[in-house]
Amino acid sequence: MEKGEIMDKNLIIFDNMTRLLRAKELLRKNGIYSQTVRTPSGAGKGSCGYSLKVRNNYEKAFELINNSGIKVVGVSAVDYN
Repeated sequence: MEKGEIMDKNLIIFDNMTRLLRAKELLRKNGIYSQTVRTPSGAGKGSCGYSLKVRNNYEKAFELINNSGIKVVGVSAVDYN
């Protein structure tokens, strides 16, 4: 994914829970809070049904995950409270 594609996004979508949990731990170790949420229908083709929502430092979070080799299915923007 190109850098421009991740602007204004806050959801990182994975194809399995193992990758999601590895990414969540990676972010935690780097001081970035993330929340596991259900992937909205239609937002995650090939998704395991869960995604990570990142409220702050989204671009840094995505870059960390991407550079670690953890596969990401997609990104999206959601308005969860």
